[in-house]
Amino acid sequence: MSEIRFWWIRHAPVVGNDGCCYGNNDVDCDVSDKDSYKVLANILPKNANVYSSHLTRTIKTMNATVNEGFNYKNYAVDSNFGEQNLGEWQGLKYEKLQEKTRELGIFHPTWLCSPEYIPPGGESYNNLYLRVTTGINKIIESKKEGDVVIFSHGGPIKAAIAHAIKVDPNYTLPFWIDNLAVSRFDFIEDICRVRFINLLPKIISDSSNVYERFN
Repeated sequence: MSEIRFWWIRHAPVVGNDGCCYGNNDVDCDVSDKDSYKVLANILPKNANVYSSHLTRTIKTMNATVNEGFNYKNYAVDSNFGEQNLGEWQGLKYEKLQEKTRELGIFHPTWLCSPEYIPPGGESYNNLYLRVTTGINKIIESKKEGDVVIFSHGGPIKAAIAHAIKVDPNYTLPFWIDNLAVSRFDFIEDICRVRFINLLPKIISDSSNVYERFN
């Protein structure tokens, strides 16, 4: 039976956004933590098919990992794995965004707004889920087997969890996804095994027998 293994990495910490909600705005990130990239380069599979979103922060995170020794088979940009487009709300201070969503009755305690709501000029989280799953399924159909590494964002990774365990996308919104954390889902035919979620590089580097757990 064919097996395809998805390794998801959230981008490096965003800098310069001054407490504003950035969504799929193209903001900068801090890739100075070389130790974390060395760990990522060490644990990510060699000769993998690599993807990133179209946003600079994921591409910059991938390049920082490559600079510390990560080798791969091929690389492609896929906008299906970009963060949620919040339209006119992008650039709002988080406090203002919370005020606005409360006023509209669409506040969500673990996401930017209710997942079914479409911000003006943007997309809903449910829309995000559909495009992320479209991207995943295209890879599964085309690659069939092997390792796939995707540098992405918190929202798409939450969507990928929901896709992996076949639940309503709303159910995985409470999952916290840290910057640079790794999550892995293995698909054998139509069955998914969740190997781990939100594993931080520095925690990995402080652990023993890492590869036994990963294999």
